[in-house]
Amino acid sequence: MDTAVGERRENKVYIRLCFTCLSAMTLASCATYHPVALSSSAGLASSLQQLQLEMDPAAHPELPEQWLLKRVMPADGLDETEAIVLAVLNSPRLTAARTQIAESRAALYAAGLLPDPQAGVGLDFPRSNDPTLKTGESFSLGIDLQQILTRNARRDAAGEQARATWLNVLWQEWQVIQQARMLWRRGFMQQQQIAMLQQQMVQAKNTWQGQHDALNKGNTTLDQAGLALTPLMDAEAALIESKRQLNATLHDFNLLLGVDPSVRIALTEPAVALLSLITLPPSGDELQARLDAIGKRRPDLLALQAGFMSQESRVREQILLQFPSFSIGANALRDTAGLWTLGPFINLNLPLLGGNRGNVAVARATRGRLAEEYRLQLANARVQASKMARDQQLAYEEWQALTMHLPQLSLTVKRMAHALSIGQIDMLTFTTLRTACFSQQLRVLMLEQALLEQGVALDTLTGTTLAAAPAQTNNLQGVHP
Repeated sequence: MDTAVGERRENKVYIRLCFTCLSAMTLASCATYHPVALSSSAGLASSLQQLQLEMDPAAHPELPEQWLLKRVMPADGLDETEAIVLAVLNSPRLTAARTQIAESRAALYAAGLLPDPQAGVGLDFPRSNDPTLKTGESFSLGIDLQQILTRNARRDAAGEQARATWLNVLWQEWQVIQQARMLWRRGFMQQQQIAMLQQQMVQAKNTWQGQHDALNKGNTTLDQAGLALTPLMDAEAALIESKRQLNATLHDFNLLLGVDPSVRIALTEPAVALLSLITLPPSGDELQARLDAIGKRRPDLLALQAGFMSQESRVREQILLQFPSFSIGANALRDTAGLWTLGPFINLNLPLLGGNRGNVAVARATRGRLAEEYRLQLANARVQASKMARDQQLAYEEWQALTMHLPQLSLTVKRMAHALSIGQIDMLTFTTLRTACFSQQLRVLMLEQALLEQGVALDTLTGTTLAAAPAQTNNLQGVHP
């Protein structure tokens, strides 16, 4: 009886030792938890000098050569290229978007891991008082082979999903770049509009002051002085509205760059003549070539293609999971008579009822949905690009017509001003014509702004300004964005 009790104590010690070793091995391979506090700060820079100003051109092969400015000098104002570089390096939107890449890489890493082996320990205590009986013991070690057989399909799916994530981040970077270009062009043109409106207001104020002085001297009538006041009021209202629009543009610029709204961003003259930035609308053949290449260049469409290929791999994975899942291993047993045995085991899951058919159906339906979504987005991209090109063509034609006739209209206004001074025409005729001339001058600036922004929008919709098609830059997945 004492021998049996001693043996049982020995077995308990042995079992505890085994579990202690297994626990230690398991804990050694586990990650540790470190809490991270959520910052309450918006993280906006208090000056442009606090932003990241230096770019490594090798880290941004997706950008065309003319945008690979190594260092930004914000002290003298920002030109368009400097605005692009600051946006790429500092945009909070891109900083948040790039964290998705780490998630996709972690998912790809997890998909490639092999399944952990399964270990088991069991005891069989005899209930008889026979002193020759011993405590039965069993030890098993096995591994699930099905997880190994489907590993390649999981890795392929995760790899395509990681590529889709990278392409989506690249698309967001591309949109941030185009927003920086558009805001810079819009802000610069709004500054030109404000300068023109200030000149117009000065002219209107001088005219009104002259009529007001003449009225006090009795040299003109009240209705003539009133006609001179209306253009002045209109010019003041237009000037305030233009300043309001510029204020909105500059605040959008601050948000894009991650700068505190109290910082005033100065926009400098472009390196080339502003009108040289106005590009001719693409011709029929050129536009068609751009439309045909959209599916090969736009990162968001390529991301949808990668998402479809990821789902294709998931369908293959679910097909493989239809086959009987099984695990293999070895058992070491000691029965109550003290006899040790060692042998292999196989566990099978027979797919007789479910057979993973539900998951296969879901995976195939999802694949079909992704295919239709891609076709829809491709169609939308082609139609939007075509519409933008047509809008650009119409705006260009209107701009050409106005710039052709505006010099003659401006000359006529000058002559009419002289005629008004010598009393050959009345104030109503002069103010009507000068107001029309002011409106056409402002219209020209607005058309130039529209043409500059439409050129950027067409680049965005067709992806033509990218240095290379994202399909040709697979090596970027591990580098950038």
